Amino acid sequence: MFKLQRLEITGFKSFADHTEVVFTGNGITAVVGPNGCGKSNVSDAIAWVLGEQRAKSLRGAEMKDVVFQGTKNRKPSGMAEVVLHLVRDEMTFDAEDDELEEIDEALSNIDELAVDVDALEDPVSEAEPIDITAAEVAESINENGSENGFHVGEAEVEQVQVAAAAATAAVGTARTVKTKRHWRPRSFALDFAPGEAVSVSRRLYLSGESEYLLNGKSCRLRDIQDLFAGTGLSGAHYAIIEQGRIGQILSAKPADRRSLIEEAAGISKFRTRQRAAESRLESAKTNLGRISDIVSEIEKQANSLRRQAAKTRRFVALQDEFRVLLRQLFAAEGKHLATVIEDLSAQLSGAVKNVEECSLAVTAQEESVRQATQLARDAEESLAEVRRKQSEAALERDRVERERRYQAEQIEELRNRISNLKRELDAAAERMELASSEKERLEKEEAAEGEQADASRMLLAEAEKSYSELVEEVRGIEAELEAERAELMRHTAAIERLGEVERQLNHNLERLAERAKGLEIEEGRAKKAHDEHVLEVERLVAEITSEREKLAQFEKEKEALAADVAAARETLALSEQEFAAAEGEMLRAKNRLETLEELEDRRAVYSPEIQRLFSQRAEIGVEPLGVLADFLNVAESAETAVESLFGPYLQSVIVSSAEEAAKIAEWSRRREAGRVAILIAPGIEPAGTKTPKADSSDILSALGVEGRLADILRDAFPRESSAKIVDDLSSVTAKEGIVVGRNGDILIGGSLYISGVRAEGEEGDSLLAFKRELVTLAERVDELARTADTAKQKAQNDRSVLAEVEEKTVDLQSLVIKVERHLIALELEEKTARHEIERADRHRKVVEAEIEQTAKESAETQGRIDEALANRRSAESLLGEVTTKIEGVSLRLSTARQNAEIENATLNDRRTLAATSSERRRAVQSALKRIENEQKELELRTGTLTRELEEAEKRLVEIGESLETTESRIAGMGTEIEAEGSELNAAIAAVTSARENADAASGLLAERNRAAGEAMNERAAIEVRSAEASTRLENIRENCAQDLHCSLDELVASESIAEDFELDSARGRAEELRERLDGFGAINMLAVEELAEAEERLLFLSSQRQDIIESIASAEEALREIKTRSRERFVKAFEAINSNFKEFFSELFGGGSGEMTLLESDDVLEAGIEVVAQPPGKRLQNILLLSGGEKAMTAIALVMAIFKYRPSPFCLLDEVDAPLDEANVGRFVNKIAEMAEKTQFIVITHNKRTMEAARALYGVTMQEAGVSKVVSVRFE
Repeated sequence: MFKLQRLEITGFKSFADHTEVVFTGNGITAVVGPNGCGKSNVSDAIAWVLGEQRAKSLRGAEMKDVVFQGTKNRKPSGMAEVVLHLVRDEMTFDAEDDELEEIDEALSNIDELAVDVDALEDPVSEAEPIDITAAEVAESINENGSENGFHVGEAEVEQVQVAAAAATAAVGTARTVKTKRHWRPRSFALDFAPGEAVSVSRRLYLSGESEYLLNGKSCRLRDIQDLFAGTGLSGAHYAIIEQGRIGQILSAKPADRRSLIEEAAGISKFRTRQRAAESRLESAKTNLGRISDIVSEIEKQANSLRRQAAKTRRFVALQDEFRVLLRQLFAAEGKHLATVIEDLSAQLSGAVKNVEECSLAVTAQEESVRQATQLARDAEESLAEVRRKQSEAALERDRVERERRYQAEQIEELRNRISNLKRELDAAAERMELASSEKERLEKEEAAEGEQADASRMLLAEAEKSYSELVEEVRGIEAELEAERAELMRHTAAIERLGEVERQLNHNLERLAERAKGLEIEEGRAKKAHDEHVLEVERLVAEITSEREKLAQFEKEKEALAADVAAARETLALSEQEFAAAEGEMLRAKNRLETLEELEDRRAVYSPEIQRLFSQRAEIGVEPLGVLADFLNVAESAETAVESLFGPYLQSVIVSSAEEAAKIAEWSRRREAGRVAILIAPGIEPAGTKTPKADSSDILSALGVEGRLADILRDAFPRESSAKIVDDLSSVTAKEGIVVGRNGDILIGGSLYISGVRAEGEEGDSLLAFKRELVTLAERVDELARTADTAKQKAQNDRSVLAEVEEKTVDLQSLVIKVERHLIALELEEKTARHEIERADRHRKVVEAEIEQTAKESAETQGRIDEALANRRSAESLLGEVTTKIEGVSLRLSTARQNAEIENATLNDRRTLAATSSERRRAVQSALKRIENEQKELELRTGTLTRELEEAEKRLVEIGESLETTESRIAGMGTEIEAEGSELNAAIAAVTSARENADAASGLLAERNRAAGEAMNERAAIEVRSAEASTRLENIRENCAQDLHCSLDELVASESIAEDFELDSARGRAEELRERLDGFGAINMLAVEELAEAEERLLFLSSQRQDIIESIASAEEALREIKTRSRERFVKAFEAINSNFKEFFSELFGGGSGEMTLLESDDVLEAGIEVVAQPPGKRLQNILLLSGGEKAMTAIALVMAIFKYRPSPFCLLDEVDAPLDEANVGRFVNKIAEMAEKTQFIVITHNKRTMEAARALYGVTMQEAGVSKVVSVRFE
């Protein structure tokens, strides 16, 4: 129990400044003040510091509302902090804490056994759906908080819940956040000693972060909840009754009332751990299915890797062979090419020498060719000079000849020109005479045409004046007509505009009609959508009901499978126990058999002489068949009798011949090994199959021998072979040879009685028993091995059955999860469908409003159409009047235009006559002017022709003289031609001789060039072969470095090549190996290592799967333990509180009766609680029908009943007495005063009677607007 000492508030709601409230150790403390001053903020501060997460319970919209928001004169606070100081006064609930520690330990063990499947899965895997629910996320947040003491606020919790719910409903395929929730034990020791002070703090920053502190150290919310769990201050916190909550206790749902009893019963801690255990159980089962899938997948991978590893091994073997062959091939080719390059170098030296000699010969011959060519070139130049001179002389002769011909032609042309000029002068004289006569005629005609043109111009002026007057008249009429037409156009435009308005209005009316039709269709569509969504909701409700029934059926099947799993586990445990027992017994028998066989191999149960004999049989040179006991098969009841009768002879060594017996005897005498009995039995096989045991009185039959061995024994032991075996020698009356009792006593001849027990360690002691035990143990081991195999097979079958049942359980759980998710999706669809119904209703209403508005607009449009029609008809009437006026004006205009056209025709005729006269006069004038110009031209032409005639006659004389000079030069050029011919022939002969000499020298040069070219070609061929060999060698060198990672020189030096090594066959084999290696395709060279890793991981995962199965069993056991303890505590608390409630109800009401009843439910932990009240003088009725005061009194009675059963460290009541009258307030005050001896009461009240009962008063005032202050008054 804790006692409240003081409360510190800073920046919380209206408490802007640091405020401290000190409480007395006992009694009632009252908090008073006017409305709105912040009294209830004290209650909110205590609830908040104790871990309240619901902003609505603190009268806010979000958690940040509890931070001081500021006033007109104060800035907002950045942080809200409340510190609650308490002191421990006694230790209670130790047993409960012990139980919680046991359960926490079990949950921690579950988390230790749980497997993080994400870490076990392959890092590159397909995305998986989110497998957490909103409840799990919220639980994880509230349960674990943060390691550094920070806690997520309510807004963040709601956001995470919404995100997780959306992810769950959508069944997303991308695994984004995986919440791993591990049960963490308390991070603080909560077992405070009596008198120890405890402070609980909570801070909230405007950033949304919240911090919890316990004794000044950061802690988790769950630590605070565990500290006050079961005290009424955690969870349902019935010890803090906020304003208005006293009535909610009765009006709450029956299931919500159960939380009060659970808190009082102290099982809220158990319920938290129950949810954790159920969550872990579900997670473990899911992980079991997932890890089973992983195991299956890895098994597939392992099989694939086995095939890949085999392929890799084959590839590596071929690759090694290929590398060895490559080393041989590279070394051989390297040596071969080195030899080839050396030979080619020698050949190249000879070729280079030959090329040099040929080059010297070519150079010498080239000089001879150059000299001969120069001589030929000089002769050709002389010939060219002779030919040039001859050509120049020929050209001169041609020029003179052409000049003579040209001069002759010029003389002929001049003569013709002179004749033509004379003819032209005669023609010009004739034309001059004709022009003079034509000029006289034209001058007379021009005078007559002038007079006629003047008369035509006078007539034209009169016609133009008359026509102008008529045109003015027409223009006046046209102006009048234009005015009338403008009026006509104005009326026409008005008519068209009104028609367009009418058409537009008609179009609008049609559009409104179409719109009304569309709205009617839309109304039908909206109604149809509404009906469809209603049907969809009904379908979804039916499907949800079906899914819930299916879920319930699955839950029943889960319970049945759980029972099957438990039964299968019990069966498996028994089978494993039976197998362990059978295997243990078999191993013990087997160990005993191995011990006996070891003794038999060492002959340790025989005499020392026999042991030495068998150990030295190789030295002796014999191979004994065994001893006599090896060939006997004596019944257990006759063993003592046989041992007494034969004694040490049971250890007789059996050999197949007398020679072997002699060797043994010689060895025994030589080594003084003692006496040895030797039984010679030729034809006897070594001890093997024995005759069946027989319990007979005949000694040979009792020995279990027959055939040859029986005859030998009869011969070797004649007296013993005739002996008889009896049960009791006392019954023998006749004198018989030898009679042996089964107890080992011997009677010989009826007179000699031998009896007693052999001394310990005597030879032959229990030899037959040893042999019998050896055979029996071998049979027993075989039988036990078969029994163990049967038990093992049964255990394996039972294990398979268990695995099958567990797999069915996991599959069923998967189905349950699938159905639950489907159910959530259906519920979301139902909600969406209901929203669609509402939306369809709104849509239909909007459509109806649109239809009404459309009808209204259609009526208005029709009125405007009627108005436009009337205006158009008025305009058409005015248009008719204007049209009549236009017709009259048009008739006048037509008459005036006809008169003007007549006058215009007259005017045109006169204009034509005047123009014709003027044109004729201009034509005569033009002809006259042309004649005058022609006379001038003829005069000029005559002067020009006269001058040209004179010049031609003069030129004719000059050219005649020049022609005579040219003919005399032509006659002197014949002698020069003969001299030039002789000089040309001599030059041609010299050129021919020089050319022949040059050609001969060039031919010899060509031969020597050919020889030099052949030498150079030979050198080039050798160089090419050498370069090819060098290139091949370099390629081999590079390939060697690339393929073998070593230099070719080192390889040639280190590798030895066989004499019969063939390069061609080696190249073929290398190419074959290369093709086979290429044919392998992709090779996983790490397949062998990966296979080992996969098999190791498979073994690890199999063990992890078993750990998960064990963790499921642990979780189920913890869950059963939690539920058992919770039921016991709940039933006990309910019965006690119900009894207290009846008592307090009668006391507070002064009579009447009240009680609580559990609603029927399969699980008492899920049952709701109904409260029944019957105030005095009234009939039993529903509590919701009670008055406000009666409800308050009933709720107070229930709270006090809880307090009596489980007192709380303190109780805070916020205006719970407000609905009570004076009498009931008195009863209320008396009752809390009575209970205040064990519990502190902090009462927020306005009632004077309640104030009077308080030992201390705190007044809350608001001296500054928006800021609360506390004033204390203590009564001594």
